[in-house]
Amino acid sequence: MLAALARLIPSRAALWAGLAALGALFIALIRRDARRDERRDAKMKDYEHAEDIEDDVARGRADPERLRKYDGAGWRD
Repeated sequence: MLAALARLIPSRAALWAGLAALGALFIALIRRDARRDERRDAKMKDYEHAEDIEDDVARGRADPERLRKYDGAGWRD
């Protein structure tokens, strides 16, 4: 089988060029998957931070006296 394949490939340089192209394709696919994972992880962290902020706001609204000591101080809406 290798002998038949060797007859189809004109030179060793062509063989190495083909193997290099396949290697580059493989590395590109791995990098693409890594970027996709990185984006997914960043999106999940954003969702977690948003949930934390939402929980903090809900806690603040549940206890209206919590900010009463700052009433009249500073900037207002």
